[in-house]
Amino acid sequence: MSKAGIAGIGLLEEKINKAAGLIERLRAEKNKLEEANKELNEKIDSLYISNEDLLKQIEETKKSKAVSMNTEKRREEITVKIEEMLEKLERIEL
Repeated sequence: MSKAGIAGIGLLEEKINKAAGLIERLRAEKNKLEEANKELNEKIDSLYISNEDLLKQIEETKKSKAVSMNTEKRREEITVKIEEMLEKLERIEL
């Protein structure tokens, strides 16, 4: 084989080695990205669960508030009725 042929083979070998190195780096990068994607998906799932828990707590709080408001309204009604009865009793005593 001539020197030009051997030099051509050397260049081809160099290009193949560079391509192989590039492929290895790309595979490593792909693996890192896949792992990062997996971690992000796990975090998203965790956030969905947290969000669902928070929505349940909000609903419970709304129900509690409604019950509390209803109770307060009943107390006010009872207070008004007691005041009316006391006024009537005071009139009777006069």
